[in-house]
Amino acid sequence: MLGKIDRKVFDEVIYPHLGKRLDEVIVPPLTGVDTGAIDLGDRVLVVKTDPVFIVPQFGMKKASWFAVHILASDVMTSGIPPRYALLDLNLPPSMTDEEFREMWVGIHEALLEIGVMVVGGHTGRYEGVNYPMVGGFTMIGIGEKEKLGHPSKVKPGDYVIVTKGPAIEATGLLTNLYPEFFRERMRSDLFKEALDMYWKMSCWKDGLIASQVGIHMMHDATEGGLWNALVEISEVTGKRINLVGERLFINPAVREVTRIVGIDPFSSISEGTMVIVTDKEKVKEELLRNGIEAEIVGRVESGEGVYVDGKRIEKPSEDPFWRAFFELANRK
Repeated sequence: MLGKIDRKVFDEVIYPHLGKRLDEVIVPPLTGVDTGAIDLGDRVLVVKTDPVFIVPQFGMKKASWFAVHILASDVMTSGIPPRYALLDLNLPPSMTDEEFREMWVGIHEALLEIGVMVVGGHTGRYEGVNYPMVGGFTMIGIGEKEKLGHPSKVKPGDYVIVTKGPAIEATGLLTNLYPEFFRERMRSDLFKEALDMYWKMSCWKDGLIASQVGIHMMHDATEGGLWNALVEISEVTGKRINLVGERLFINPAVREVTRIVGIDPFSSISEGTMVIVTDKEKVKEELLRNGIEAEIVGRVESGEGVYVDGKRIEKPSEDPFWRAFFELANRK
């Protein structure tokens, strides 16, 4: 099966074998938690690693922006902003010097926007390497321990806030990869909005704003979409999440793109959608004030599972984005 490994493999193979257990590691690898955390006394260090994800069809500069924000979004879920970066670039032999320069400057400009500096890494060209995975990317943040989000902080009564709605990434990627297909099938205004969804495929700003008000936990909706993110939060916190169906908003362009390719937006990949668990209603107000769509979609309760108007939501068995992606890629 392609994509991330399932929880069974994580629980049986990875989690029991992490090398020496260190007392200062206060957040080890956990399903549903995007970063690790190390105790530094009154401060905490958070760290996250992902592939360097470069899609040359977007153009190197645009692709580099996304590669940076995938990782920055994950780090920001901790409530601590990223500050330092390390890159291991294993480049395909087909990449020209000019393409490399454009990619690297694109990475630099995206890091500059969010206040992050490269402090080390490795760069080389190697046989057998191909796009889009061209290496490994690590970001580190250091901040006040009290601002660190953690599953143990989640309590019954907390608000569950969602930003931007579902399938942001699915919409942004599909329309930018196959623009003519969607241009022929959509109203021009919706098509333009769907194309521009690319620049919403980051929840770094969402998390930064929320953390300044106060959060208990955050999680971004990547593979498996919003449903998967919510189920993972429920599992890692041991709490029930009750959602109100009429508050689960969806962008009109997202609705149209997912209708055209026949996929469920709520279980489709959605980098850019942040799920925020907090006891402060003001988080929603601050997000809206900063131009980020947000809604309190439900509350945390004692118990287990995720429910919409009393109906249980199960963890998606697959992300339908990949089926749509390959069908479009293979169409005659």
